[in-house]
Amino acid sequence: MNDDPLGWAGRVMQWLGFASRLVLVNVLFVAGTLAGLVLFGLFPAAVAATTILARLRLGGAGDNSAGENSAGDHVVRDFIRVYRAQFRHTNRVGGIFWLAAVVLLLNVLTVLVPSGADLSSPVPAVLLVLAAVAGLGTLAAAAVAVSLCSRYRDSVNSVWRTAFALPLVSPLMGLSVLATLVAAVVIFAAMPVLVPLVGASLPLLLSGWVVDRRLAGLEASQAGGAAAPTPPEAARHTEPAAA
Repeated sequence: MNDDPLGWAGRVMQWLGFASRLVLVNVLFVAGTLAGLVLFGLFPAAVAATTILARLRLGGAGDNSAGENSAGDHVVRDFIRVYRAQFRHTNRVGGIFWLAAVVLLLNVLTVLVPSGADLSSPVPAVLLVLAAVAGLGTLAAAAVAVSLCSRYRDSVNSVWRTAFALPLVSPLMGLSVLATLVAAVVIFAAMPVLVPLVGASLPLLLSGWVVDRRLAGLEASQAGGAAAPTPPEAARHTEPAAA
């Protein structure tokens, strides 16, 4: 007797539906980024996409019986709603990461240009390694900030503090986020055809899942009275992000 009411065919259709919505979220992310001229559109699009992807993981965001077109319309409508509601807030949060990216780029150029890319001297090599470490840390913090904005509605300063502190006090989470991003890059390098399909939605799905698990663990620890090894902002469940 088959205990699975859907059967293998139903499971296949579910996965195909999930994959199609993953592609749709990727298209919406690109459209939202371009709509904000990249500089002002990247973070709002990332937060909106992460919000939708979190619902997809839980079986929501258009996972209904009304048909694929209705599900797609639901995803588009929710993405636009979150994008508009979070536009100003996420751009304020993202400002510090754009600034960090510019500073890191200038540091790398300062090291490479005078030395003519000669890394035989240990000083330029050490500076480049430090810049790479700082860049990876900033990338992990940006991923945490995106998940925080999609999950809560904390102040900008609170998001910054938690985003930079959480990867330090939860190094396994930080390394896992970076590992998922590296894995996505490897997959896309091996299969470039996937880039226009899920080039943004897949990394956001994976990194959002890792960070959300850690944040859910902190919420559970706080609810159970356990001492959480992170700043209070990371564990406090505030007003949920507008959706």
